[in-house]
Amino acid sequence: MSFFENLGATLGNAAGNAIEKGKEFKDVALDKGKEFKDVATLKTQISTAQSNVAKLYKELGEKFFEDNKDSDTYPEISAIRDALVSIKELEDKLMIAQGMTKCPTCGAPVEKGSQFCSKCGASVEQ
Repeated sequence: MSFFENLGATLGNAAGNAIEKGKEFKDVALDKGKEFKDVATLKTQISTAQSNVAKLYKELGEKFFEDNKDSDTYPEISAIRDALVSIKELEDKLMIAQGMTKCPTCGAPVEKGSQFCSKCGASVEQ
């Protein structure tokens, strides 16, 4: 066999091997891509389920608080009541700082100088 025939056979074998390795790489990459997609899908499903559980806990807690807000059985209920009072006081201070007053009928914010509440129409004395 001549040098060029050997070279051609060697190059042909190398090209065949490269094509085979390329196919193997493609198969591995496709498998890894599918695996990554499956993992991402599962993580998304877990995250969605956790969010749903957190939402349900929140709703349950709010309902429990409303049903027991006058009870002193749980210290958390007292803490929530105290926090709600503080929030209300801070909101009133904010309203004053923004140049607003509160409607005596419905409690909606009313600009100082207004004669009537824009929400309920009640007369607002200044």
